[in-house]
Amino acid sequence: MAKLVLSLNGTVLGNYFLEKDRFVIGRRASCDIQITDQGVSKEHAVILTVGNDQILEDLKSTNGTLVNGRRVSRHILQNGDVIEVGRYKIKYINQKALPDMDFDKTLLIPAFDRSRLKEVGIDLEAQTGLQVETAVATARAVKSVFPLGAVRLLSGAEAGREIELLRPITPFGRPGNRAIISRRPHGYFVTHVSGRRLPVVNGRTIGSEPHPLDNLDQLEIDGEKLQFFLK
Repeated sequence: MAKLVLSLNGTVLGNYFLEKDRFVIGRRASCDIQITDQGVSKEHAVILTVGNDQILEDLKSTNGTLVNGRRVSRHILQNGDVIEVGRYKIKYINQKALPDMDFDKTLLIPAFDRSRLKEVGIDLEAQTGLQVETAVATARAVKSVFPLGAVRLLSGAEAGREIELLRPITPFGRPGNRAIISRRPHGYFVTHVSGRRLPVVNGRTIGSEPHPLDNLDQLEIDGEKLQFFLK
């Protein structure tokens, strides 16, 4: 199980296990890690557990949240990351969060059309570890295109609007009923985050695990209809 180690000026103040799906850091007594310091907002940041990932999100704090010295709004945590909140440091320890899955470092590797790989005999779902790297190399060898992903709104007042998925995580839905589309080295995934309404892909409700997206998949998130496509 992942844990957080809180310290100040090199002195460890406590260890906290991430046993909850929503773990809040801030000055309020109700926070999971309470830091009584004026440089810390009442609810400063939150860590969301989504499938096998843990996502740090700044809650519009006054002084911001840093990870490894860089200010972030959202960040998929990796083993050894150091979160800075005011004068305090919080080290994230999770041996399952492998460094080669650092999505921030792989943003320049766009997703590929999974159906195109199947056409040339590569079943990505059966590939892991080095096999995935081999699949990617093979896809490049057959001149597969690695396009950027985007979604097109199909319902509501903004129907027709397109949103490019430039960030590692793009949230959809309303507070209390959220899902995210995440960009990974081997494709795009939609994941349920909160609320009772699970996302729907091509008419089928997905579970709690990240669900891979194919080109032109139809989605419904919190009642909003979208189409995922590769540019």
